Amino acid sequence: MEGNDANNNANNTNNNANSNQNAQNAAGQNNNANQPNNNSNGIDYNKIQEMIDGRNAKTEDSVLKSYFQKQGLSQEEIESAINAFKTQKANQANAQNKELTDAQASLQKTQLENQRLRIEKKAYDFVDELNVDIKTMPYLLKMADLSNCADKDGNVLEDTLKTVLQKVIDDVPGLKKQVQGTVGITVGADTNNGTNSNNGVFDFGFTGVRPKKQN
Repeated sequence: MEGNDANNNANNTNNNANSNQNAQNAAGQNNNANQPNNNSNGIDYNKIQEMIDGRNAKTEDSVLKSYFQKQGLSQEEIESAINAFKTQKANQANAQNKELTDAQASLQKTQLENQRLRIEKKAYDFVDELNVDIKTMPYLLKMADLSNCADKDGNVLEDTLKTVLQKVIDDVPGLKKQVQGTVGITVGADTNNGTNSNNGVFDFGFTGVRPKKQN
């Protein structure tokens, strides 16, 4: 009985070992199956495209040559006709590309113009907050850098716009609303004691030079 038990235990041990080995082998096979095939990384797609283009070119030349032969052209005339055909084809392709480029440029220009109009329209909402007169806003907008006042989707960035406008106002304080009774920017000292009929408009404070009296 003891001998049979020992044999049974040994067989069980071997069976367990075999089962573990089989499980490891299966896991290894699964891991290998899940690993990407790196051979695909060695494919030169550019080379393949060159081969296709080369074959297409040869086919085109063959078709053209056959066509012109049927027209009764000599070999020299055939070569000249093929070159003329390819030149015309290239010119047409270039013209189409130019039209596409011009259309894209025109569309982009229109989009930028519309975007600037939206920015300028929004700027008028801030006249009170910026303490500027509505009549002054066109000059303020001309001096402001509005290039970064919209996001990639064309939406107006209001905080950025206000910051840009405020910077111009800080640089040119005369753009602010004037106190009642004064107009424009006064530069220099007032030497006229209020007798200037222009009421200080653009008064640069220059003192006139009187000529000497003749004896």
